[in-house]
Amino acid sequence: MARQRSRISDSVWTSFTETIRFIVVPLVLIDLVKSNWPQLSTAFLDDIVLYTIFFGGLIVASSTLEVANKPGTFKRMLFGLTALAFLCLWLFVVFGGGIASFTFYPYFFRFDMSKIVYIMLIGISLRALLVIRTYRDNKHLVAEQKETKTVRGLFARARPTPAPVGKPPSVRRSTNPAFGSMARVAYEVTADDDVGFAPQDRSPIEGGRGVVDECPVCGAKVSAEDRACPSCGAWL
Repeated sequence: MARQRSRISDSVWTSFTETIRFIVVPLVLIDLVKSNWPQLSTAFLDDIVLYTIFFGGLIVASSTLEVANKPGTFKRMLFGLTALAFLCLWLFVVFGGGIASFTFYPYFFRFDMSKIVYIMLIGISLRALLVIRTYRDNKHLVAEQKETKTVRGLFARARPTPAPVGKPPSVRRSTNPAFGSMARVAYEVTADDDVGFAPQDRSPIEGGRGVVDECPVCGAKVSAEDRACPSCGAWL
C-alpha cells in the first residue's frame, strides 16, 4: 500500500512539473516574443498557442501514465516512447521547423536553423534507447513478482483450516484419603531409639503383670520390656 501511494504521488508531481515545462513557461515566452518582436514570423506562429497547448497536454498525459506504471512493464515503455514522439512534434512546432523570417522595413531577413532543430530531435530520440533498456532490465522483476503473488495465492487457498480448540479435559481428583489422614497419631522427628510416633502414656493394668504399652499402630497390648509390637512389628 505504501508503494502504491508513492507511485500516485510521483504521478501527480510529474504532471505538475511537465505542465510547467511544456505549457506554462512556453506560453509566457511566446507572448513576450510576439509582443516585443511582431516582425518575426514562422510557419506555425499564427496558431502557435494552440499547438503548444495541444502537444504539451499530450506530453503531460503520456509522462504521467509512464510514471504511474512500474518499471519493466510494457505499458510504461509504450507511454515513454509516446511521450518522446509528442516531445519531438512539440519542439518542431515551437521552433517553426527551424525557419524564421524577420521583416524590418525595407529589409527582410530569413533564418534557416532546420539542421540545428533536426540535430536536437535526433538527440531527444536517443532517449528511446534508455526507455527500452529500462524495460528489458526490469522485465524479469515484474515476472517474478507475479509468480510470487500467484504462489502465495495458491498456498493461501491450500492452507487447511485449523480445527477449533476446545477446552482441555478437567483433571479428575482422586477421592482416596491421604496416608496422613489415615494415621492414628502424628509423626514427629525424634531420636533414633524413638523413631515412629509420639510417646504414649503408660498405664498400669491389673493382674500383676506390671506396666504395659499399647501399640500406636494396631492398638495391641504389649509388655513394657518389648521394643517391637508382636502383632504388627512396629517399633515402640
